[in-house]
Amino acid sequence: MSAIMRSASLVVCISTLVTCVSTAGILYPRESESREVKSLDGMWNFRLSLPDPLVGFKERWYMKDLSKTGPVMQMPVPSSYNDVMVDKKIRDHVGLVWYDRSFFAPESWRQQGYRVFLRFGSVNYAAQVWVNTHLVLNHEIGHLPFQRDITANLKFGRLNRITVAVDNVLLETTVPQGSLQNISTNDGPKTIQTYTFDFFNYAGIHRSVFLYTTPILYIDDVDVTTNFTEDGVGIINYSVKYGGSLNSGENLSCSITVLNNENVREKITVITNDEEGLSGIIKIENAKLWWPYLMHEEPGYLYTLEIRLSTTWNVDDVYRLPVGIRTIKWTNTEFLINNKPAYLRGFGRHEDSDIRGKGMDYALVTRDYDLIKWVGANSYRTSHYPYAEEIMDFADRHGIMIVDECPSVDTDHFSDKLLKKHITSLAELIKRDKNRPSVIMWSIANEPRSDHKDADSYFK
Repeated sequence: MSAIMRSASLVVCISTLVTCVSTAGILYPRESESREVKSLDGMWNFRLSLPDPLVGFKERWYMKDLSKTGPVMQMPVPSSYNDVMVDKKIRDHVGLVWYDRSFFAPESWRQQGYRVFLRFGSVNYAAQVWVNTHLVLNHEIGHLPFQRDITANLKFGRLNRITVAVDNVLLETTVPQGSLQNISTNDGPKTIQTYTFDFFNYAGIHRSVFLYTTPILYIDDVDVTTNFTEDGVGIINYSVKYGGSLNSGENLSCSITVLNNENVREKITVITNDEEGLSGIIKIENAKLWWPYLMHEEPGYLYTLEIRLSTTWNVDDVYRLPVGIRTIKWTNTEFLINNKPAYLRGFGRHEDSDIRGKGMDYALVTRDYDLIKWVGANSYRTSHYPYAEEIMDFADRHGIMIVDECPSVDTDHFSDKLLKKHITSLAELIKRDKNRPSVIMWSIANEPRSDHKDADSYFK
């Protein structure tokens, strides 16, 4: 919601805004025998909320096709909207913009009893989402994914509409922080966004939008930690959480298979901690370790954890998670990966690029990683916000070490309200990237004003 909405009495209409940390998982959508993934990327209808910043809510644009509300543009998703058009008014817009598009939900999804989730990789910075006029999602803090089960809101076998209101306003209580300033111009009074960080405040639907299906009872989250023994046995500690509910008298079981990087099954030993097999220890003889680039002739080695959740009557759910076996330790003088000293050669980076802004682009990502390796680097910090999951996938596969930074930049004006959102940003980041072998550190803030009087208690 915009700063104007926050200060106005219209908060009632979006009282379901979630600022607490969800207990649900945020696994990346992957197709399998039990799951379908449908991309909603492409050209969306787009318009600025002008001249009245709240006109979209007052006229209930979420209740109708956006093209029926007035002139719209075609805007690519994923991308930042700022630099796609030549109009300075779009580049420098402060406040709300609106997107919508139509899509079909296959009738087969209903017939097979699927749950259907809607997932956004990132929207900067606050988003409200309607499906067929129903408000289904609120999310604040950019650069991080969010999702919701929208099965009950879909029209299967028919055309559906998704509408998104996006707000780029930053305040003292947002992550990152900013402020609004009213200035006088030749064209009259104008509100501008100010901030202290040294990169452009790109906004929009920055990453892919997916629909994905699961069975009624499904794999919701997976936690993995790894280790190895002196005689070369790889150890994967796993814990699987499921979503949905079991029917009375229905049994649940979880089975694990490990595939090597050639998609061949490994001979493993599984020691389960519970009757259902939802948690346990996997042992792999002669395991190959995940090594950073420049530390081994075969960096970035990944196994695949094939997880199958079975029930008495429901369709089995299958999810495959890439896993790298490695350990991290440190002393006062050394940082060690797999008990060997690691030397970080790298940079602070940005996702920014011409035209697309912070929009996810596979060609650009491929080129960037080729340049990283060409220059002889093996690491970088995600300055100053979490990068796209697809970018992180490259790091896992190429053996690039990551210092994973949350979106808090130049943190100042410490308050309880800011702290709550800052903690949320860290919790969402860790939930998203906790299983990645490439992530070697978490960065809780970039250049915080740690000399200020409230900083000690805030960061403690």
